Amino acid sequence: MTKIQASQIEYVDVIIIGGGIAGISIAEFLARRSRLSIKVLDNAPQLGTFASGKLEGWFHTGALYSGHDDAQTFINCVNSLEDLINLYSSYFSEQCNIALTETKPNFFTPTVIPNFNGWFNDKPVYLIHPRKNSPEISLSGLKSDSVYLEIQRNRVLGRLETAYGQQYNWLQNGNCLAPVYAEVEAYEGLNCSLRHSTETIDNLCRRFDNSYGLENSKYEIIKTLDCSMNTTAIMRTLVASAIERGVTFETGVTIDKLLIDSYGQIQIKSLLCRTQNSLPKRLKARLFIFTVGKGFEPFLSDLQVRAKLKRSRSAMVVAQPALTDTNFVRMSTKRKFHFNHFVHNCEIGAEKFVYSMLADSSYTNDDPINREEEVDIEQILDSAERYFGKDKLYSRNLFSYDCVKTEFISQEEQKRRYSYWIESNPNSNYLCVLPGKFSFFPTVAFQSYQRIKTLIDFDECVEKSTFAPDVKVMEEANKLIADSYPIKIINEARNW
Repeated sequence: MTKIQASQIEYVDVIIIGGGIAGISIAEFLARRSRLSIKVLDNAPQLGTFASGKLEGWFHTGALYSGHDDAQTFINCVNSLEDLINLYSSYFSEQCNIALTETKPNFFTPTVIPNFNGWFNDKPVYLIHPRKNSPEISLSGLKSDSVYLEIQRNRVLGRLETAYGQQYNWLQNGNCLAPVYAEVEAYEGLNCSLRHSTETIDNLCRRFDNSYGLENSKYEIIKTLDCSMNTTAIMRTLVASAIERGVTFETGVTIDKLLIDSYGQIQIKSLLCRTQNSLPKRLKARLFIFTVGKGFEPFLSDLQVRAKLKRSRSAMVVAQPALTDTNFVRMSTKRKFHFNHFVHNCEIGAEKFVYSMLADSSYTNDDPINREEEVDIEQILDSAERYFGKDKLYSRNLFSYDCVKTEFISQEEQKRRYSYWIESNPNSNYLCVLPGKFSFFPTVAFQSYQRIKTLIDFDECVEKSTFAPDVKVMEEANKLIADSYPIKIINEARNW
């Protein structure tokens, strides 16, 4: 006798496909500002399993992008910081520990507030910018390299000072307001108040130069607002807030097909999927939001998405215990000399660990031509040897992996984007969101919310209370969010 398997039918106002930081933050913010019923789907057994859980945990406020020809990515970071302070720091007062502080009379700038349980580590990221006698210039000998290095240095000093130094007051008429593009680009001179170094940074630079047989070179050392962040804690807090407001999360879901009405403007009639137990389900909604990075390609043609997708792979190295207690990034005009180090604290059971994340701020395109190409772990190890010494480096437990991030190339601009992209049609019932950096989650959530308001009608509401999670809700959120990949590696290594 043939067994008949029924297909469950479920209806909610909004379905979000993708349980990384973009999907989580959009669901949480929408739930905080509305009474819509919301459901988040993810293919993995836990949320935040892929790119969101594999990154080095670098909260970008713009330092890494301050030297780009175009300041747009730098401004995107600055704007995201404004959104974080305005939309998150008050509501998540115990967790979101970045706020405006008075650095001189009636002059306010963003600051990381020390908080052991906060999302952000108050130890700054020191930006090391080389000058004319640095190894990359001394070993090159090309005059053009030296000229370009100085141009980049001027941009870095000018833009960072304008945004975060003594030139711009972030408190405007009682509100947090970031500088705009024109203000950042109107920098004059190189009197940067952010210049700062430490004995640790000086020793690291000296050892690096000496490894090339060179005398100590001069560097611009800048104390930035960039910092390391606890990505897992951020996602768990946002999920807990979403659960408290009725959002449901379902993991292990496989999407089989989109049923689309293609007469006129495209409308999604239903989403056909299978649950974690392989049971068929038909999902219907007023609005479908796609926040899928990995696995988004099958939806491109069905939804007539105008952007092309590409995957980029970044190399990561985990060193445990940490190599130093200082966060730093070397910015260079030469890819070979890029290097960044972040220190993280974690707890596994009753044990506390401190580990380093090493990377080089570069990437490899993961396209059919070079998909088998190895990401350049050797270059990271070579730089680490030069900064820390072979003995110190290889005395640690070392692990390497690569993080695959899905990004887009617009038809109008065929170059790598670090920001985010939102596409919708006012006469359709779906929204496509593709984030660029974890750091942009406040802006992605807010801008997506603004777009959602143009697609469906609902009553807006603003919760004025601060987030105070129920213990059971936090336990549920903790189970839903995967541990970050470095912690998984360290934990597994303990059982080898």
